[in-house]
Amino acid sequence: MATDRAGLWAVPAAAATLLWPALWNGYPIVFADTGTYLSQAIEHYAGWDRPIFYSLFMLPLHATISVWPVIVAQALLAAWVLWLVAGALGRVSGIAFVAGLGLLSACTWLPWLVCQLMPDLFTALLVLVIWLLAWVPERLSPRQQVGVAGLAGFMIATQISSLPLACVLLALGAIASRARSWRLRPASEAFGSGSAPPRLSAARCWLLIVLPPALAVLGLCGVNLAAHKRFAISPFGNVFLLARVIYDGPGTAALRRDCPARQWGLCRFLDRFPANSDDFLWTADSPLRLAGGPKIVSREAGAIITAALLADPVGEARAALGNGLEQLTRFASGDGLNAWPAQVSPVIERHFPPREQAEYAAARQQSGSLEVRPALAFLHRVAGLSGILCCALLLPVAIRRRAACAGLLLTVLVALPLSAMITGSLSAPHDRYQARIMWLPPFVAALSTLCLRPQISLRPRLPSRRPA
Repeated sequence: MATDRAGLWAVPAAAATLLWPALWNGYPIVFADTGTYLSQAIEHYAGWDRPIFYSLFMLPLHATISVWPVIVAQALLAAWVLWLVAGALGRVSGIAFVAGLGLLSACTWLPWLVCQLMPDLFTALLVLVIWLLAWVPERLSPRQQVGVAGLAGFMIATQISSLPLACVLLALGAIASRARSWRLRPASEAFGSGSAPPRLSAARCWLLIVLPPALAVLGLCGVNLAAHKRFAISPFGNVFLLARVIYDGPGTAALRRDCPARQWGLCRFLDRFPANSDDFLWTADSPLRLAGGPKIVSREAGAIITAALLADPVGEARAALGNGLEQLTRFASGDGLNAWPAQVSPVIERHFPPREQAEYAAARQQSGSLEVRPALAFLHRVAGLSGILCCALLLPVAIRRRAACAGLLLTVLVALPLSAMITGSLSAPHDRYQARIMWLPPFVAALSTLCLRPQISLRPRLPSRRPA
């Protein structure tokens, strides 16, 4: 494994290569949800739609003074996780790591995620830490095991969609890594000469797998109990599913069929439904708002969803699959880089000092000039697709050699469609959902290529002795 001493300078140096989009913009990048994430911890409230944990993560970093420390922390966190992954596959020099991350920063969407005040960065990092915990926990020190498990629990709790993603990937790792066909070569072979790290007990391995989602669920339920008096993972999350079912078709049919008898709150606005689910959820004059708001509609959402699914389960399954497949193909860079004056600007103006307000207002994004150039967006797409192809080609080789990267390749190749199905079927397909994990394939493909390269012996050959 890469030495901790090299990591002391390699991780900060690599993190610095990830900050260029914010420096070019003149300010950290924001999104529509950034306003809520900033305000929840500052104003001491828990919104109906987003967990508060990312908001709590940001608060001590920005301290209502400047948000720059938030993206610096995100850059360091990303570099540290990538350093752990690289080290778990074999020895890597600090110089090679920094150079590789610099190349990743130039060719993928990763640095833009790092520089955005959003938890989207954590989706892909979660995939990597799940591999560490479920496949190669013995290649982490005891302190790293605790830190990575806690980090995984936090990242799951920042986004509800991360919970099913994490549970499936952890279950996959727990089963596959213990199957006979997936047993790895001894760690001493992977790392060269030296003794292998001690094997962990089965109890500790299972603890590292179960602990992250358990922590996330307990944290989410505890916060919702305190804030909303409901011990639930997402007390109003059925509103998102309701919007999806309505705009997939079965929900609208159920409303039109059952409204005369059921008198649901949305029934009064059937002829005023907007064109898409995003407008239904977020516009001020949407039927959702006119019917009393998400918390009121949530009381009836379960009944509407049930009626729709019972009436047309095949139609909804077909629509969910179609949304997932569409999401799988949508990962264009640049989604959400426009200005958000109504969602973010008021929060900055209320809670941050004049100097921060001026810096925010002067950024490229607020003037509408922040964009990903077509050539760069094309490079991102080529890097992502090439990475997927390389991962698919390397996987059978890694399995045959029983290399540690086999589990990493499998985890990433499963995470891509799994994430698309979760986000596409529970929300509307958007480029940002899949773009946030498309930097993983080129990173993992490059690491796996190094892991699988033929080992070159550095031991000097002794001249053969000819018989006298």
